[in-house]
Amino acid sequence: MSDSDLKVFGIDLGTTYSAISYVDETGRPTVCRNTDSSETTPSVVFFENASNVVVGSVAKNSAIIDPDRVVSLIKRQMGSDAEFEFDGTTYTPESISALILKQLAQDAAAHTGGEASRAVITVPAYFGMLERSATKNAGQIAGLDVIGIVPEPVAAALHYEATTDAEDKTILVYDLGGGTFDTTVIRVSKDEIVVVCTDGDDHLGGADWDLRLRNHLLAKFLEQAPEGTEVEDDEEFLQSLATTAEDTKKQLSKAESRAVALRGAGVSARVEVTRAQFEAETQDLLDKTVDILKRTLATLQEKQPGAQIDDVLLVGGSTKMPAVAERLRADFGWEPKLHDPDLAVAKGAALYALGRVVHREMTDAAGQGATGVAEAVQNVAQQTGISVKALENLAAKKTRNVLPKAFGVKLVDTSDPDWHQKPTQHFVKHLVHANDSLPTAERVLEAATVEEGQTGVMIELFEQSGVVAGPDLAENKPINEGKGLIDGLPPLPVGSPVNIRMTVDDEGLLELTATEPSTGQSLDIKVRVSVRSDEEVAEAKKVVAGITVSG
Repeated sequence: MSDSDLKVFGIDLGTTYSAISYVDETGRPTVCRNTDSSETTPSVVFFENASNVVVGSVAKNSAIIDPDRVVSLIKRQMGSDAEFEFDGTTYTPESISALILKQLAQDAAAHTGGEASRAVITVPAYFGMLERSATKNAGQIAGLDVIGIVPEPVAAALHYEATTDAEDKTILVYDLGGGTFDTTVIRVSKDEIVVVCTDGDDHLGGADWDLRLRNHLLAKFLEQAPEGTEVEDDEEFLQSLATTAEDTKKQLSKAESRAVALRGAGVSARVEVTRAQFEAETQDLLDKTVDILKRTLATLQEKQPGAQIDDVLLVGGSTKMPAVAERLRADFGWEPKLHDPDLAVAKGAALYALGRVVHREMTDAAGQGATGVAEAVQNVAQQTGISVKALENLAAKKTRNVLPKAFGVKLVDTSDPDWHQKPTQHFVKHLVHANDSLPTAERVLEAATVEEGQTGVMIELFEQSGVVAGPDLAENKPINEGKGLIDGLPPLPVGSPVNIRMTVDDEGLLELTATEPSTGQSLDIKVRVSVRSDEEVAEAKKVVAGITVSG
C-alpha cells in the first residue's frame, strides 16, 4: 500500500465551524491548519461571482458588506429541498456544503503536501437518514471519496478512548455545537463502541445563544441612542453586531463581564454585559438541552434498566460556556469533562478513517492467510509510525449505531365516514423507531385496502422529522424514491389484507416488501434514503468542479 492510500481524513463538517484531521507519522490525529493558520474554518460561503467563491473567515467578514451573497448555517438545512440562486446557478444545501468541503480538502492537501481525496465525514447523532445521505452526497459533489459517515459523538468517544485508554465504560456525550445539539449514551469496550441511545435537536446550538446576545446588545444600544434612531436598514451594522455578539459570548466564558463598543446609524454606545445577564437571557435554551438530556436518560433506563453513567464528555465549542458544566453538576451531580471541544470530533473521525482503511487492507490480505494479514498491518505500521498492536486494535474496533429517527408508511384512518374529504385522516404508522439498534429486526404490519373493489395499493415511505415520532404527516418527511404501486389486482373487498415488512441495515439501507396475499403480488422497495437523485448529485458535482474556491 502506498503512502497516498493511507492519506485518509476525518472531517467535522460543522454548522458554524469545520475542521479536517489526519493521523500523522507519529500516530497522532493532527488537525490541518487553513490559510489563516487556524485549526477551524468558519462554515460560511461567499459567492463572489459566477466562477469564484470564498469559504471561511473572509466569507464570514464579507457578510458585513454583502450579506445577500453569503450563506451560513447551511448544515441546518441538510436533508431539505431548499435552493439558493447566485449568478444564474441554483445551489442546494448539499452543493453549498460541498464548497466548504472542497476548501477543507484544499487546506489539507497544502498542509500535508499530498492529495486529500478520501475522507470520513461526521454528522450529529440526531441527524436522520435523509440528513446523513445529504452529507455523503455533499462529499461526493466536492469530489471526495467518502469512505464513511460517522456520528459526531462516536468520533468523540473514539478519540477519548484512544487518548485515555478508557474501556468498559458507559459515556454520555453532551454535544452542543454551533447549530445542533444532541446527547448520546455510548458504551466503550475493548472491542467496540456501541451507541445505546441518542436524542437531540438539529435547530439548537451556539448560534442561538449568539442571536440572544445580539438582540440584547441591540436593545441596549437603542436605549442609549436618540429617540427615533433607525438601524433596521443598516445591514453593515447589524452584521457587525452579530460578529460582536459571537466574540463577546466567547469572552464571557472566561471573564465575568465585558464592555462592548457599538457604532451604527451615526450613533456610538458602550454596553456593559455580564456573564450573569447573558446566562439569564439564555436560560431557556440551556433548559431545552437539559430536557433532551433527561429524555435520553429515560430511554437509557428503558433499554438498560439500572445503567449508570461513568463519564460525561462535553463536546462542541459552545460547551465552553461555564453555565453548561455548572448546570450538569447541579442537576445530575456529575463532574463533566471538557474533552477538546473544538477538535475532538475531527480527530476521532481521522482515527475512524484510518481504522476503516486498515480493516480493508487486512480483509484484502485475508486470502494470503495469517502471514499475509500480518504483513499488511506491518506495512501500515512502517508507513504511519503507529504500532502494529494499536493498528490492529483500531481496525478491530467495531461501532454499532442506533436508528436516529423512525420510518413508516402512510395509512388512512377510515373510522370517520367522511374520511374521503379529510386529508388529515392520512397518518404515518412507524414500523422502526428512533433508538432501535442497527441493523433493525424485521418489523411486520398488516394493513388493509380502504375501497370496495380496489385494484391497486400505493405504498409511501416517510421518515420522522420532529423530535417526537408522531403520526401526523406534518411531523414526517416523504422519502425520495420511497414510493411504489402494487397494481393489476383483481377487485378486492374493502379490508383485504396487505402485509408489509421493513428492515434498515447498519448503513441506512431501508428495505420494504409489501404483499397482497390472495394473489401473491408484491412490491419491493430498496432505498438508501436521499433527497437528491444520482443524476442531481452528478450534475451538482460538475458545477462545483468548475468553481474556484479560495479561503
